[in-house]
Amino acid sequence: MRVSGILSLFSLSLIVQAAPLEERANPVAVFLLAGDSTTATQAPNGGGWGDGFKNFTMGPSSIAVNYGHNGATTSSFRSGGDWAKVLADVVKYAPTSAVYVTIQFGHNDMNSKLADYVETYKAGLRQMAADVKGKGGKPVIVTPLSRRSYTKNGTIADTLGPWAGYAIGVARETNTTYIDLWQSSVHYLEQIGEVAARRLDSNVKDSTHVNVKGSIVFGRMVSDLLVRKICKIGKVTKLDTALSNQIWSGIATY
Repeated sequence: MRVSGILSLFSLSLIVQAAPLEERANPVAVFLLAGDSTTATQAPNGGGWGDGFKNFTMGPSSIAVNYGHNGATTSSFRSGGDWAKVLADVVKYAPTSAVYVTIQFGHNDMNSKLADYVETYKAGLRQMAADVKGKGGKPVIVTPLSRRSYTKNGTIADTLGPWAGYAIGVARETNTTYIDLWQSSVHYLEQIGEVAARRLDSNVKDSTHVNVKGSIVFGRMVSDLLVRKICKIGKVTKLDTALSNQIWSGIATY
């Protein structure tokens, strides 16, 4: 994809929104995105990969809903009512559609003031995966998106590595599909370098959340990782071969 083509997608993404679930009858696949601000819609205090995934990777027979919530942990997302909404949509669409629920937390769990925050995080992921399976959906545990904090030698200095490991451990323990967004995003960021990575920042002081460009890039990364793990997802999403090749080759064109 030419740079101009990508930039036009970035500008379009400001106004393109997926139609509400009620406006699309009998979708073949439904993707429900549960997570914290690194999944959520772009906003002054947040923004993640969710909208890039929702608006640019869905096939014509598929829909996605971004439930990402700024400041959410595995505990608050459930106690605050967000998780109940996700499960209600699983129940609604599972009888006629393949329903995939991505579950990505960690950024706020690691800063939790709970006494046993690691075990609380693991328990939350276990419960969420079990809830989705119990309602007829297909949970996918997603490791946290890397922060864009660089060392002097150009490597990523991010403390989320152990939390990615906890998430993978729960996925294996519960026989739940997972994708390692943390490892893939770290690798990509180290390949493109800090100068290019700064152009993905939500603002000049925010190296955690991403802007519209970052949402498209990491939304595509999530889509590609899902297709690698669950081949049938490739039939209900759309390709962007040029952008995928750039991402996995570590080339920044924005």
